[in-house]
Amino acid sequence: MKTLGRYIFTKTLLVWFGALLALVTLVMLSMLFSNLSTFAEHSVGGATIFAYMLCSLPQAAYWVLPFSLCLGLLAAQASFARHSEVIAMQACSVSRLRIFLPYLAVGLVATVLMGWLSFDVVPTMQRQAERIESVYIKQRDVQGNFTLSGGRFKVGNAIYQVRHLDIAAGELDGLTCYRLDGGQIVSVIEAEHARFDGSAWQAKAYTEVVPLPDGLGLSRHSGQLPLAKNPADLVMAQPRPEVLSLGELRDYINTLKADGIRSRSIETFYQSRLGFALSPLIMAILTLPFAMNFPRAGGLGRSIALGIVLGLGYWGLNAGLNALGSAGRLAPWVAGWLADLLALILGLVMIWRKRSSYG
Repeated sequence: MKTLGRYIFTKTLLVWFGALLALVTLVMLSMLFSNLSTFAEHSVGGATIFAYMLCSLPQAAYWVLPFSLCLGLLAAQASFARHSEVIAMQACSVSRLRIFLPYLAVGLVATVLMGWLSFDVVPTMQRQAERIESVYIKQRDVQGNFTLSGGRFKVGNAIYQVRHLDIAAGELDGLTCYRLDGGQIVSVIEAEHARFDGSAWQAKAYTEVVPLPDGLGLSRHSGQLPLAKNPADLVMAQPRPEVLSLGELRDYINTLKADGIRSRSIETFYQSRLGFALSPLIMAILTLPFAMNFPRAGGLGRSIALGIVLGLGYWGLNAGLNALGSAGRLAPWVAGWLADLLALILGLVMIWRKRSSYG
């Protein structure tokens, strides 16, 4: 990279890091203040609070990283414009491509960081944060967890395992219930599918195995299951894709498919995680046309505002498409990638339209 390219890259990188640090600090402070009442209610010690906030740090960075890049690129270009550096580049016949490439290189660095956070670091640290919250901060009525084998929870003297739980739809698949009395199993209930009707869990068919003195008794039933909890009470047993690494999430989806279970919300989350990892590069392409307005063309402040609005629009469109995909109204791959495709096309068109001038 030549001297000019290194200069633009280094300055933009530093400005972006500054924006990222500022936004992460704001998010962490907001998170801390919003949890103060919970910490006080459960008399949580300072060491526990510090550990919980530290484990939440990668999640905060993941949330704000794309927007911080948008701000960083615009702020860096504003700095160049304020010191007439871009006019000097133009006077020296520096091509648009030579100016664009360092910005795109910063976008690639941010994309690599985004992928590392999204695919591995955030899920790992989020598991630790939730463990601290469950064990050291909150005491829940229903104890349980979610693993790659499904959700497990305990209600009274019964232990439940479900292959997949959809709280929003009030449905569960692959239920096995071990009913205990005095530490001994008194019956095992299995149901392939059940739905919450507003007051109880109903299954079209389920089997119950009961130990007998001379063997095992098997009976088949339909109707209400002995699970006296609302779907919202079982939140700890629902799929938690955000705490699974990319490989673990893919394995979980394949396991569900092998059992004949399809979760559009999980598949949409998987595709979205892949697509959103490219968001820093998409943000860079979207904001470049606005960042390249030079002082003599006027309207630098307006361009910065439009660049920010466009970046936020991409962010909002991505969230809306993910919601539609999770609800089953869009194919998961469409929900996960359409926002990237549309934003990329829009950014490239705007860059192409500015090909003949700097302003």
